[in-house]
This record gives sequence, C-alpha cells and structure tokens, in this order.
Amino acid sequence: MHEVVLRRFERPDEVRVFEKGKFELIHIGGMTIGRATYEPGWRWSVHVGRALGKASCDVEHVGTVIAGCATARWTMDASSR
Repeated sequence: MHEVVLRRFERPDEVRVFEKGKFELIHIGGMTIGRATYEPGWRWSVHVGRALGKASCDVEHVGTVIAGCATARWTMDASSR
C-alpha cells in the first residue's frame, strides 16, 4: 500500500534567504520542491548570480507564478549545442 505524505510550506525543511528574496524548500522522497518569493526588482543575475560569479543558473527548473509576473531567459551553453 502507498503512503500519503502531506507537507506544507509553513514548515519548510530549509529556508534560503538572499537579497530581495527567499527560497523555502521541502524534501519529499527523492525530490526537492521549492517556493520562491521575490521582492519587486529582484533579478537572478544581480541578486544571486553576481555573488556566485555566474551569468545564469546551472539548475533546470519547472515553475508556476502564483502572483505577480516573471520573465525568464533560456540560454544554451556550449555543452548543450
């Protein structure tokens, strides 16, 4: 029989706070599910990437915008060509 697991973001396993935003993470089985909250004006390239010395994120994402709006830019690196 399968076990049902119910998790809520009110009690995340991990919270990552950064300039103008935060990630709340929940680990379920072998997956990590996150909720991101960004303040107006937040940009990955400025508020995360600059500190990492990167122009883009190395992680693939699937996301849904619940409120507000978001713009994403996909770039193909040399290893993907």
